[in-house]
Amino acid sequence: VVVAIAVPGPVHSQEWRFEPIVRLGLVTDANATLSIRTDNDVQLDGYLLDAMADISYSSSDITSFYLQPRALIRNYPDNEEFESDDLFLRSQFRHRMQSSTIGFRVNFDQQDIRTAERTDSDLGIEDPDEIPNDDTGLVGIEGDRSRWRASPYWNYAFSSTSSIDVAVDYFDVRYDDVFAAVLVDYTDTRLDLRFRRAFSNITTGIITLTGRSFSPDEVFGIDIEDNTGYGLLVGFEHSLSPTTQLVAMVGVENTELSGGSSEAEVIGDLTLTRDLKTISMFARYQRAVTANGSGAVELRDTVNVNFNRRLSERIAAGFGVRAYHAEPLGGINSALERNYVQLQALFSWYLSKAFVIEADYRYTVP
Repeated sequence: VVVAIAVPGPVHSQEWRFEPIVRLGLVTDANATLSIRTDNDVQLDGYLLDAMADISYSSSDITSFYLQPRALIRNYPDNEEFESDDLFLRSQFRHRMQSSTIGFRVNFDQQDIRTAERTDSDLGIEDPDEIPNDDTGLVGIEGDRSRWRASPYWNYAFSSTSSIDVAVDYFDVRYDDVFAAVLVDYTDTRLDLRFRRAFSNITTGIITLTGRSFSPDEVFGIDIEDNTGYGLLVGFEHSLSPTTQLVAMVGVENTELSGGSSEAEVIGDLTLTRDLKTISMFARYQRAVTANGSGAVELRDTVNVNFNRRLSERIAAGFGVRAYHAEPLGGINSALERNYVQLQALFSWYLSKAFVIEADYRYTVP
């Protein structure tokens, strides 16, 4: 349960916007380590301080910039070993030219492993690509994780009906104070080359070529070989209505595993988004080859749902789902195979433009 205070700050011109947000709340967790043993549950009760600032710039739809620094502090008087001071930074930049667009996304987070290595539902996310898919589920381990994500891209329009996109998605993940190197530092780089062609004003065909390199660091002085891969996706984007969009993609990704073997897997993406004045929603099923701190490449089937509804001028509600099944490629360490489901319900009461009371409930099955 939180009280959120949002106060728009003064701007020096119409192009800039600054909005600080402070959330204060009480939090209780009936199973902090997601233990499957009922006699080993860790009950946490404490306080939450969440402070952030939304800083944005826009100039005539030519140049836009967004920056959000954030600090999330959890305090548990009776369980101090679970307290955490998590830091986040999100940023995006885009600049349009006559026939092309350039931009980048840079994100950073430094979190306690208990929160970093689990996929929590977040109803504030509007872009499905912002949802992380690199957790291991090892939330009972002490330590910290820091992660950088850099995603530059370039788009060029050949004509009014066809264009090409080149995008890089780079992750650098480091673990501190983790016992016995249970989690491994790594870098993960993916290159996407995408061609789009509009068949009509509501349907666009898409072809995507992908390449990736996953590089885990050595463990106890033993090198772990890099995993490389390449893939092909084909599909389309279709406007079901002015407010509803559908994206459907299917393809194959081949991964060169450690030891010289390779494995090809069917991958795909089905995303439905809807945006109305009082309703926003996206639902996504994704089958993808992913990597994380376990040191292994895995195949993950994921379902993500975000639904927000403004019931009245003062009342809003939301519902979210995060669910996945993950298993390592090549039959490496079947103990890493896992299932995860989290359901979220959010209720918001807007006392004024600046004050909000929220009740946030999550039920998680590891």
